Amino acid sequence: MLDVRGVGKVYEPPPAWLRPLVKTAASAPVHALRDVSLHVDRGEILGLVGPNGAGKTTLIKIISTLLEPTTGRATVDGYDVDKEGASVRACLGLVLEGDQGLYDRLTGWQNLEFYGRLAGLSRDAARHRAMELMDTLGLADLDKLVFGYSAGMKVRLSICRALLADPSLIVMDEPTRSLDPIASRAALRLFRDLADGGRAVLLSNHRLDEIVAVCTRVVVIVHGRVRFDGAPNDLAGTSGEAAAALSDLLERESAAAP
Repeated sequence: MLDVRGVGKVYEPPPAWLRPLVKTAASAPVHALRDVSLHVDRGEILGLVGPNGAGKTTLIKIISTLLEPTTGRATVDGYDVDKEGASVRACLGLVLEGDQGLYDRLTGWQNLEFYGRLAGLSRDAARHRAMELMDTLGLADLDKLVFGYSAGMKVRLSICRALLADPSLIVMDEPTRSLDPIASRAALRLFRDLADGGRAVLLSNHRLDEIVAVCTRVVVIVHGRVRFDGAPNDLAGTSGEAAAALSDLLERESAAAP
């Protein structure tokens, strides 16, 4: 389903003549990703883990066709993310951290109906799907202007939006960050159900207990490089120990990586 091979990403600084007009944090090229390879099969939830600045969001944006890779290649269901972006987007559901794509002056249901229509659903199908998803994620009785939603409610609505067109690959960047424990458990159950239904799920998360609990495999990225790729229990014998071992691995690799 998702195949990433040797992907690298270099952010080049603006030319010298433009630098007085453009704010930039670096005057030299920034290597955000270096030779990253991974895959996610249907029925699998892959946990993407790493410290802040490791390159996780850059990788997600490349997979989602929002950024072009500098080197390497990524495909979704056989479609090249760089050359066949429209086909990739048609089979992908995306939730980005801090997503600003919701319309505050529409209700949650109106947002989903609008995005469902953009995704090619008929009016009736968009309405039915919106109601179904809002009920699944506990928003059915909270249909008011998104302006009045809490941060956690907006995240749940963004997850609903990502699932509108029944994508075969779901990519989530920190989807449970703003959710309370009850909503987090419901979201994780939903992700597990999606994978069990034959979809591929890529889940970036800082909550190691959630990664260990729901993911079939874990990829650890530190300083743009893959430092571990395997089952959580390859780190330790039990789920609880795996979460602690994963935390220790992140600390060791963050300290050792250049």
